[in-house]
Amino acid sequence: MIDRRIFADVLIEGLDDWVPIDQLIWAAREGRKGHPWRGCFVELLRFLLEDGLIQIGELAVEGFVPWRGEVDEVVQLVLDDLERLSWEPKLGSRAWIANTEEGDEVARSLIDC
Repeated sequence: MIDRRIFADVLIEGLDDWVPIDQLIWAAREGRKGHPWRGCFVELLRFLLEDGLIQIGELAVEGFVPWRGEVDEVVQLVLDDLERLSWEPKLGSRAWIANTEEGDEVARSLIDC
């Protein structure tokens, strides 16, 4: 089970706006301080998607456009994008995070903790 404190900031920030994928990378790095963190990132991303707490998509003129596909497909799209950027997205990534309604509920519960 993933400790909710690792991804709390990502979901809480997602209450107000879309969140760049950088924030989830930061959460994985912090959660694994001094240890390999990319596996943790993939685990976090997969967990959040499978539990229906977030959607991944990109920003367009009309706003946030979620990527379609199964969890494995979306995870691979994110990983391909991050590889393209040598894992240093600095807001250059196409991948953004949007909370789902369930994600907002979890975020609100995490604020109270």
